[in-house]
Amino acid sequence: MRFFLDRHGCAKNQVDAELIHGIMLSSGWTSTDEPEDADLIIINSCGFIEDAKKESINAVVSARQAYPAAKILLAGCLAERYGNLLAESLPEADGFFGNGDLSMLTEILGRLFSKDLPPDSVNAGKRPVLIPPQVGVCSGDRPGLFSFPGSAYVKLTEGCSNWCSFCAIPLIRGPLRSRTIDEIVCECSSLVSRGVFELNFIGQDLAVFGLDGKPQDGQTCCPGDSVDGQNPSPLSLLLKRISSIPGDFRVRLLYMHPDHFPLDILPVMASDRRFLPYFDLPFQSGDENILRSMNRRGNAQKYLRLINTIRNSFSGFGNPYGTAVFRTTFLTGFPGETDRAFENTLSFLKEGRFLWVGAFAFSSEEGTAAHKIKPKISRKTASFRKKNLYDAQEEITGEGLRFFVGKEVLVLVEECIPPETEEQEFLFAIGRAWFQAPEVDGSVVLRYRRSCSEETDGYKVSVAPGSIVRAKITAVRGSDVEAFRLED
Repeated sequence: MRFFLDRHGCAKNQVDAELIHGIMLSSGWTSTDEPEDADLIIINSCGFIEDAKKESINAVVSARQAYPAAKILLAGCLAERYGNLLAESLPEADGFFGNGDLSMLTEILGRLFSKDLPPDSVNAGKRPVLIPPQVGVCSGDRPGLFSFPGSAYVKLTEGCSNWCSFCAIPLIRGPLRSRTIDEIVCECSSLVSRGVFELNFIGQDLAVFGLDGKPQDGQTCCPGDSVDGQNPSPLSLLLKRISSIPGDFRVRLLYMHPDHFPLDILPVMASDRRFLPYFDLPFQSGDENILRSMNRRGNAQKYLRLINTIRNSFSGFGNPYGTAVFRTTFLTGFPGETDRAFENTLSFLKEGRFLWVGAFAFSSEEGTAAHKIKPKISRKTASFRKKNLYDAQEEITGEGLRFFVGKEVLVLVEECIPPETEEQEFLFAIGRAWFQAPEVDGSVVLRYRRSCSEETDGYKVSVAPGSIVRAKITAVRGSDVEAFRLED
């Protein structure tokens, strides 16, 4: 029996898809990259905002039209939140499976493919729906990593207890749950031994890792606990343990809520060059009234102080990276966002000097507090403000990238561009440097000579997906940078 896995959504969903892939293989299924060859098509859906919901539902409808003989299982966030409703309204899917305990996947497959149900069975004639409980953090074998070679995501937490008023994640993924430090360190060691160079730590909010009462290295921390020398944050304890892993690899922390950023991780990160000074802090707005309406405690002044504190931690002598960089996101068109409130956000963006910015127009999600907040802002206005943010950020990103021109970096190669002729001496590849996170930031366009294939300083200089190449950045092109391999 063969299965095809159609993946949607965020990096956390990608890890779930990798776990599903591993469960299917261990259950005797064979993976195929051709959906027309599949007996089962699993659509691992996203249900975060309206556009993502539509994309996942369209994937189901399209799959049914194109592959009528296959069974179709809608899995993931959309099935988690609306499985029972969709069982009545989406006949194109044969079954529905949530995103809780993924090990229960085999149970719904048994129901989906059972040929022995008696006529009076409760499942006879019905499309099965299984919404496993949201307990713990799913982990396990990931024989196939769906990132580019040399990179992997490591999920530290599941769920969220912040309850930002616009966000449906607590409704979809449940409350905060953390993995143990021992489990994470073991997984990271395993990934490094498999040749992974870049470990991207993910969770809905890494800043609260371990603050759900789970013991971490002999300590129990709870929400609201102080973070000081006598009571280190669980995240700092984790990073210290990661520092004990031998080998040359890099760690990137993605998505930390700025209201409870654990400052004690900064000296730990600064003392080990394997921790990248890349900070993903989703500020969402620069207006204090809007932030309060979002159920956030900060303001522009407090956030700017945090940014400066982080930058100062990596500006000292000996920092191999020369600076810290920031990615953030803003939400435009939140209910009640006046022109003045938006101008405050625009001013904050300009003062923050973030290298990377993502902007999103507000999507009103049922079940969230913001769904009932008024007055609503038109989609047109929200989109216009989003464009204004991007227009202002374009110059800031260009200026930030010019800082790296002339500097030497390690480039993780993602893909090679085929040569136009067999005689072409210089070839090109696409990769990323330390200040570029996978999929969301710009890239490095790498030029290299075809003939070079030796090793230098332990790094492969033959260019292939997953190889690490020393390069010098020469120019900025929009949100990308150009570089040449130093061996040239």
